[in-house]
Formats: sequence, C-alpha cells, structure tokens
Amino acid sequence: MEKEKKASEALWAQIMDALRTYGQADGYAIDFISGLRLVEDTGTRLIIEYPEGLMLAWLELNYSEYIENAAAHVLKTPRTLEFVEAGATKQQESPAPAPCPAAMVKPETVQASPRRNRISRCIRVQSNLNADYTFDNYVVGSSNHFAYAAAQALVNSEVRLYNPLFVYGNSGLGKTHLLHAIGNALRSRRDNVQVLYVTSEQFTNAYIEAIRKRGDALEVFRRKYRKVDVLLIDDVQFMARADKTQEEFFHTFNALFESGKQIVLSADCPANQITNMDDRLKTRFSQGMTVELTAPCYEMRMAILRQKMLKWKQNLLSEEVIQFLARNITQSVRALEGALIRTSTIASFSNSCPSIAFLRENLADLMNKRSSTGISIADIQKSVASEFGIRVDDINGRRRTAAIAHPRQIAMYLARQHTACSLQDIGAAFGGRDHGTVLHAMRTIEEKLHSDPSLRDILERVSEALAC
Repeated sequence: MEKEKKASEALWAQIMDALRTYGQADGYAIDFISGLRLVEDTGTRLIIEYPEGLMLAWLELNYSEYIENAAAHVLKTPRTLEFVEAGATKQQESPAPAPCPAAMVKPETVQASPRRNRISRCIRVQSNLNADYTFDNYVVGSSNHFAYAAAQALVNSEVRLYNPLFVYGNSGLGKTHLLHAIGNALRSRRDNVQVLYVTSEQFTNAYIEAIRKRGDALEVFRRKYRKVDVLLIDDVQFMARADKTQEEFFHTFNALFESGKQIVLSADCPANQITNMDDRLKTRFSQGMTVELTAPCYEMRMAILRQKMLKWKQNLLSEEVIQFLARNITQSVRALEGALIRTSTIASFSNSCPSIAFLRENLADLMNKRSSTGISIADIQKSVASEFGIRVDDINGRRRTAAIAHPRQIAMYLARQHTACSLQDIGAAFGGRDHGTVLHAMRTIEEKLHSDPSLRDILERVSEALAC
C-alpha cells in the first residue's frame, strides 16, 4: 500500500511538472491543482481526491482540462478522470487544498452538486458556451426564421442532415446567439455529447501557442479540437491571411467530418466571398447548409425589446419609447440592445421615463443619422424598396442580383444626397458594407444618369416621396 501511495505521489509530481511546463493554467490554478491528491492510476483513468465540501461542478469546470492535458503528456495516452471526495477513502494523510474562494465561482455557469462521495465520468473539454444564449430567448422573425429552422433541425435530428451548417450575416444580427443556442440545446438533449465553442481568433491563438511551446503541445491541441462531437467556430473569416492556421483547420475539419462529427460555422459573408481564404476551405464550408441572417424588421425589433424588458424587469419605459427605439435603431440587434440598456439606465437613475427629445440627443450615436430635413437612411431604404417592390432586408442583405443590386446602389446614392452621413456611416447602415462599396455605388448611378432617363425619373419619385 505504501509503495502504491509513493508511486501515485511521484506520478502526480510529474503531472504537475508537465502542467507548469506545457499547460496554460495560471499560477492560482497550478497552486490549487497541486493541492489535490492522486489516489490511483488504473491504466484508463486517474482517481483524484478533492477536499470535502468543495463543489465538484466547480472543480470539473475549471480544472479538468488542465489535468487531462498534463496527464496525457506524461502518460502518452489519455485518461478519464474520477474525482473522489475526501473522506470517501481512508487515505487522508495529505493536506487538502482550501476550498475555492467565493469570488472564483461563476454563479451563472456553476450549480452546486448534491453531496456525492464518488463520481466517475469521461473527461470533457470546457464547452465555452454561454448559458444565457438559448433557443427559448432567441426572437424569430422574417430575417432569421430559415436559420432558426435549420438550427432546430440540426439539434433534433439523430443523423447529420447537413455538415457543416454555415451561418452568415453582418455583425450584431445574432450569429453568436444562434451558435450558443445550438450547443446548449445539444448538451441538454443528448447525454455525454462533447461541444466546443470558440471564435476563430481563439482557435488561431491556441494553435500559435501550441507551436511556440513545442514538445507535445501541438498533439494536445489537436486532440482537444478533434475529439469533440460538435465544434462551433464563430467569425471564421478572421482566419483569412493566416495560412498556417487555415492549413491546421483544414485538417481539423476533415478529421471531424470523416468521423461523423457536427461542425457549425459563422461568418460575416458567404463562404465563397471570404477574401484570402483557402479555396479548399471555401469548398468545404459550402458543402453543407448555408443560411443568412439579415437586419430585423420593425415587428421583430419590437419583440426583442419587449423580451429584454421582461427579462430585466424594466417597467419604467413607455410604449412610445419602445416604439421610438424600434423605429430608429435598425442596424443590428446588438445596437438595439445597447440602446435599450442605455435608456433603461437613464430611466433607473431618474426613476422616470425619459422623453423622446432627450433620447434623440442621448442616442444620436446609435440612431440612423438624419439630415436637417429629417430624412434618415432608413426612410430612404423604405422608399426605394417600395419603388422597386422589394424588401428593406433585401437592400441590406448580401444578394447581388441585378434586381437587388441596382436599387441598393440608388438607395446609397440618395443617402449621400439627402443626409449628412459619411461614406462609412452609409455603408454600415446598408448591412455593414465598407465605404468603397458606397463610393462605387455613387459613381455607378452618376454614370447611368447620363444615359438612362428612366433613372432620373426614379430618383425624382423617391425624393418626392421622402419630402412628403
């Protein structure tokens, strides 16, 4: 027994050395883990003793991955972890670490577990999922109903309907919320499913760090990303120009796809429009289901505001104020939420509902900018959409057919003529496009005016409608 104890202590010391050398844990994490005690290595799992009274969920959430990675480096093969509460065994000679400080516990992600003496489970990567982002609080409207339906089908199906699911749309339209909702739903409906959410920046940084550390760090990195059941990568367009990262992700994608694992990706544009992205990746991104998120309509904006007010228990804002926000904050869901937070804070400080005039002044940076004539970009978009019989969402979307691109260019041209907005502001209001796109639209319309009399008639009709 004494010999086995010394062997366990020696192995734990090796694991701690590996953690300090190759791990990504901070000083506090290393101090805490070193105070745990390895009871036994069975050959397939490590039995680790933790202090009595410590929340097991907190231990698993914060330190399981560190221990697994370090153990894999030492033992050359992965182990599952089995945590044993102190007192469940007779071996209590080693001092136990102090319970975790209350400040370190994240109440929104950790729930106290019932007192359990022995828990055995396969090691899981930290999912990085935000528990607040679910399907239950995802407001569905015309701008996202297809993406929502695709996500629901993915979660509810026992087979891979499409792989990958590729979600694209401008910043602030709910891509991140949808990815987290998929991950949270899968974890709640399927036992032992391993889900990992990361941004492309986090993936890139982790890959660079693995290369920098050398040794087995790259193998540990690959095992982490290629063993999951569901990989969710946000803002994949930021991998562009990072050739080595793209190469690594190409092989990660193939490994997951070939083993039947689900991949969900998001970007700010369709896969084939991501500049400086390897064509092999573009092809793979496009081989499954591609869905688009566009700017929310007025009714959807109202629903989002009311949902947030209910969640925040905000009852100081009048219906007039809510309608004002829904009419004037149209760029994105994120901007809409920001406007509501600011308005709610103002109302809370004053214990009264702010006036519309006050909001016009204090939300000017979030609102669609207006000229001295009171015409906004949103007004122009609506008038142009009405003239051509299309939707405002089409004008702000990514479709480039002539039936959409021409009205979009007219709307950009009129926005420059009738408002004081900069090229950057106009581009942002048209689905997050850059100033070069707006400049191109203006030049195109100006050239066509010389040869197309009907275009001048269209501009005059829309301008008259705006003046009414």
